[in-house]
Amino acid sequence: MGDIPRELVALFEPQVVQLGVRLERRGGIWVGETRGSVATGSMWLCAPMPYCLVLCHDVTPLEDMPLFEGSLGPYACACTMGDDAVSCSRDCGLPIRFVGAGGGARRPHDEVATFVERGPRSLSSRLLAGHVYRSRSVICLPDFFDELDRSYPGEFSGLFSAFDGSWGPEAKGAIRYALGNIPASPPLGPGGSLGLLSTVTSLMASLAADGRGADQDEGALVSHARRLLSAAVEEGGVPPSVDALAHRLYVSRSRLCDAFRRETGQSVGAYARRLRMERACRLLEDGDCTVAEVAVLLGYPSPSAFCHAFSDFTGMSPRAWMIQK
Repeated sequence: MGDIPRELVALFEPQVVQLGVRLERRGGIWVGETRGSVATGSMWLCAPMPYCLVLCHDVTPLEDMPLFEGSLGPYACACTMGDDAVSCSRDCGLPIRFVGAGGGARRPHDEVATFVERGPRSLSSRLLAGHVYRSRSVICLPDFFDELDRSYPGEFSGLFSAFDGSWGPEAKGAIRYALGNIPASPPLGPGGSLGLLSTVTSLMASLAADGRGADQDEGALVSHARRLLSAAVEEGGVPPSVDALAHRLYVSRSRLCDAFRRETGQSVGAYARRLRMERACRLLEDGDCTVAEVAVLLGYPSPSAFCHAFSDFTGMSPRAWMIQK
């Protein structure tokens, strides 16, 4: 399944293996059934856009069994679930936030939910014989939202994290409508994959227009970034790069940089340098560490590199600072 990122494959591969589903590719859609001694039912999936997956399954185990699942990294999900799938999701600890019932014309009472997984995790739950585990999901990696933000700067900012929050009435309606448009059976006819692409893009456009992503509190975002930078400096490590910090906070680089400058009047890099130098000044004032030891504590590759950075920031050498203070 080389056209689907490994992070997405990992979200359904354990189910395929444990339930005995045999997947076959038909155009842009993968279709599978299980008719063995373990379970009966079907599954289909499609990646209509890079870093995005539409996944549907309707499976009934023939015996009680544990189900082991996991994620390789963060992702956002909007889904409909039957009652048994809801119980399973709760048992394995998924942080689901319910949007309300409305699984489409065929399944009007299925629960609709969104959630965000923030990092790699191993999950386990128990499937019960004769119970129907039914769901339809739109799953997106952070890279999906980064691509949208690069193509439409500022329009989709914060949308990834919004899947972990509360939605307004219009956004809830858009989520229910989009998931209701995903058919229970794989759309194998002409235009099937294109229809799924339209469903996903329309959903994201509706959520962006509703403003839920943009409403993410910039102050909270910048405060979190500042805490991460401060913790890295105080622990003696090199402050994370802008790209690493944006990845950690699940926002695009441009959104982080713009918000940080608006809130602090400084760039992320300038703020990190100031934190390091302020700690250097405190350490030198205490007099308990040599210049070389301070360089090591602050993560500089050599004492000379530290001395050069310190002189640029304060206008004097570390030793001159120690004498003056």
